Amino acid sequence: MACIKKAQVFLTEEQYRMLKKIASKTHKKPGVLIREAVEKVYMVEDRKTKIAEAVDRLLSLPPTPMSEDYQQWEEEYSKLKQPCDLQ
Repeated sequence: MACIKKAQVFLTEEQYRMLKKIASKTHKKPGVLIREAVEKVYMVEDRKTKIAEAVDRLLSLPPTPMSEDYQQWEEEYSKLKQPCDLQ
């Protein structure tokens, strides 16, 4: 993981002692523990919110008529597909 931003955090004596204790037990640096906490608490919640919003948008789409004939549907779908250019 490349660090590109620096944040300064002020902790109480108790918070710092606890962080150092956990760091010692887990063999991790305090900065690593802080980054992991930010990821776990805030970034995971943000991802959950984005996923929930995407699901809501998908579920709010109007119904799409479906052909009874799968081969006919596949032909129509194939005409609409864009070729994937991986270059």
